[in-house]
Amino acid sequence: MEPFLYQTVHLFGGRARMLKEHVARLHVASCEIFGRPYRPDLKLIEERLLAEVARARYPDAVSSFVRIELFDTGEEHIYGVGTSLYAGYALRSVRPEVYALRYDLPIETESVASLSAHLVAQSLAREKGCDEAVRIDRDGVVRSMGEGSVFGFREGVLIAPKQLHTATDVAVWETARAARMPAVQHSILRAELSLYDELFVADHRGLTSISKLDGKPFMALRVERLAEELEQWINRQ
Repeated sequence: MEPFLYQTVHLFGGRARMLKEHVARLHVASCEIFGRPYRPDLKLIEERLLAEVARARYPDAVSSFVRIELFDTGEEHIYGVGTSLYAGYALRSVRPEVYALRYDLPIETESVASLSAHLVAQSLAREKGCDEAVRIDRDGVVRSMGEGSVFGFREGVLIAPKQLHTATDVAVWETARAARMPAVQHSILRAELSLYDELFVADHRGLTSISKLDGKPFMALRVERLAEELEQWINRQ
């Protein structure tokens, strides 16, 4: 399989959300890994993304997801990867029970390597009777589930990753600041999960609340408000 980088873009209401941020992330990763810049015309890219939504006949009433794959040759592939049950960044009704799996990625960006690792991890989690796998790194930090970073609430404070890796990570952080929600950037350690009230994942689909990890159940109270605030923040951009 050829190496590629990718970003999955959320489209709704005739608009590609946070497209500038997704393209900027691809540019940085392409410079670091492929040694070539990525500076497409944003208007043309958005037109191509919307054309893919139309080609796939995704319904207008809900959100759609389209992936941009960037190869080391500079070639792009754009194709639809499905739709949501929701319109925008609503809190997803599914609350997965997750399996903690310790593994590291060669690079902390969306790539063919991370995509393959996530698929293997999900398969292992389902063999254990869980819905998804959460990645724990070598230092015991709770990192991600699939394409999304793990956030938490602890005593009413939003705990965000020390490094905001994705466009959605930044959107969640900026949303909390705009809504004046108490928030800090701090590693979520597996050894400290008993101190957390809520864990959730932020990705291109929106926010997904985790129901249980390592046998500990988590609530889903503040994350619902955060999802509503995120949708409002996106609409103001």
